[in-house]
Amino acid sequence: MTFSPRQLALTTLVLSIVSVPALADEAAPLSVEVRNLSDKALTNVPVTFGQVYRRGEVPKHKIVVGPRVQFNVKRRHDDGSARFAIVSAILGALPAGGSRTLRLTVNDPVPVAPKPPLSTREVLQTDFDAVVTLTFPDGAVRTASARKMLKAAGGGSSSWLKGQLAAEWLVSGPPVDKDGKPDEDLNVQFQVRTYEGGKATERVKAARVSVVVENCWDTWAGNIRYDAKITVGGKEVFSAKAVDHRRLSRWRKVVWWGREAPPVQVVPDVRRLSAAGALPNYDTTVKIPKRRRPVKMTGPLWEVLGSGSLCRYMPTTGGRSEIGPYPAWTVRYLLAPDAVGERLVLANGDLAGSWPIHVRARKTGRIMTIDDRPKFWLDSRGLDRPTWQADRHAADESLRALVPDGAHQPSLAYVPYLLTGDFYYLEEAYFWANYCLLRSTPSGRQDAKGVITGQVRGLAWKLRNVADAATIAPDGHPEGKYFSLKARNSLAAWRGRTCGPPQANTMGFHGLRSMSNARIKNPANPNWLVMVPWEHDYLIWSLHHATELGYPEARGVRDFLLRWRVGTLTNEPDFDPRRAAQYRMVVGERDPKTGKVTLYEDWKRLQAENVRLAAKARLPNYAGSYAYSARGAVVCGVDAGFPKAREALARLEKELPGWHEKLAGHPTWAIMPSRATKPPPGDGSTP
Repeated sequence: MTFSPRQLALTTLVLSIVSVPALADEAAPLSVEVRNLSDKALTNVPVTFGQVYRRGEVPKHKIVVGPRVQFNVKRRHDDGSARFAIVSAILGALPAGGSRTLRLTVNDPVPVAPKPPLSTREVLQTDFDAVVTLTFPDGAVRTASARKMLKAAGGGSSSWLKGQLAAEWLVSGPPVDKDGKPDEDLNVQFQVRTYEGGKATERVKAARVSVVVENCWDTWAGNIRYDAKITVGGKEVFSAKAVDHRRLSRWRKVVWWGREAPPVQVVPDVRRLSAAGALPNYDTTVKIPKRRRPVKMTGPLWEVLGSGSLCRYMPTTGGRSEIGPYPAWTVRYLLAPDAVGERLVLANGDLAGSWPIHVRARKTGRIMTIDDRPKFWLDSRGLDRPTWQADRHAADESLRALVPDGAHQPSLAYVPYLLTGDFYYLEEAYFWANYCLLRSTPSGRQDAKGVITGQVRGLAWKLRNVADAATIAPDGHPEGKYFSLKARNSLAAWRGRTCGPPQANTMGFHGLRSMSNARIKNPANPNWLVMVPWEHDYLIWSLHHATELGYPEARGVRDFLLRWRVGTLTNEPDFDPRRAAQYRMVVGERDPKTGKVTLYEDWKRLQAENVRLAAKARLPNYAGSYAYSARGAVVCGVDAGFPKAREALARLEKELPGWHEKLAGHPTWAIMPSRATKPPPGDGSTP
């Protein structure tokens, strides 16, 4: 889709939810803004979007209703109330370059005329088809047809959306040659969504098709080269030459049949997402500046299997926009939802499939779990490991392969799923969460127990991805229980390592590293032990996020780590707050003869040793610095009700003049304490 300069200028923020009901049964209005990004008036505009709900907001026997609106609940809270739903609507009219407010209410199900839901039979009565054609270097041609797959599945097609207004079916299969022989490595998914057309005899008039091509089977194919083409209704809508489809990756394109893609935007409501605990409590008073230059999403990085905004070699050190609770471009869009921001968020969500982290089990058709293969390790050194086939065609190495990494992995699909309800993003969230388990050594993760291991920052981002995937898994999806159990097993193991022997200490130190391990040259004391404060700040946030998603087990470890974090800012003059966000912090030492570890137990000693490590005491005052991730960790302490956390936050912000304005340019950590009542500090304030 392309946009005119006038369309891209639509950056006015209008909050999509006017009010959040204080009580579930008040049926207070929920107002969602839909923008017309074109300079032409639109009629009968189909839209589908995701919405999160707080516990009890939409009770079990209630639904969200509105004019020409369909409500499909995907996940419920433990009391049966809706937690996440996909809302579909058809808007009668949208003014050119303007917007319309879709008003919804929480109410009893409204009796409707006995009209059946949309069916694949009605789709097949039209001339609908979407076809993927792959032409290989040896001249072989294989195709996959959405129509043929729908017909073959009959009434047994897996349904993602079901109703009288909108329906979506999930079908998949290998591309086949002219004789019907399937490709042994590739798989094609069609996610076919139709909207009611208004006529009883011709209800299906248009379809949105998400086309996904995968090289992800656990039969371990190598690189496969082909020319790709997608046709809809016989018309070519996409093509790509010499695609090198590397192992364990997939690509996606969304195409339309019967009409053009509606040039509309459903405006996200960050306040609702934060109030439900799905996202951090982002500061909506941060004024995101208008873009100074256009965002270019063209060229190899943005083509199929490209890396988009990400660094192709993910283990690269240093700050990047994708490193943080959620990527900077995602937060920017949530705080100032313009059309360019939406394209950037969703494009990077689509390109999450490019990375070689996707393992689908042929036996089940779902992600390959460590429950099924407890000893599996996605590494050539594993006892149970991939048995890679030879490349069918050598890849062009002029564009280096993508290399993922657990310690630097971003969140690419979670927010796109919350905003759109697209099945593709749900599976991406599953795949990335599962990668955190498959890439860990079986001994470290305790086989099928799935204890998350790795660098401290890696613990943070892996826990985030696993807990997020568990939370958005629809009721009935086995991935929900699978990821939830792994998260709980990890939290239990971490608590034993922090709040109990051997690392229990009054200061809250964890993740100790030696001088050689930390790569510190010529230290004043070669027996020092250090920790990395900013990595622990990441982990504090991730643990707090897990508590908000419904994992009370995370409180103990979070509060243990908050001891040192809050303490660095509230123990003057014994400890200078300007040392609170050092790159490394000396916390103890190891006797070279006995190996005994002694951790510093008072703030004066801690300061004295850290003066020897780094003479200067300063807090870097730019929004991407460690001082700002430290602020994010302290905000979590405030929300947790941790002692002296508010004092710590005030002291830190005093040392960062202009911090609020600086967050506008780099909003990754633009979070603020919540006004909502929070639970007590938890069960880990003492070891």
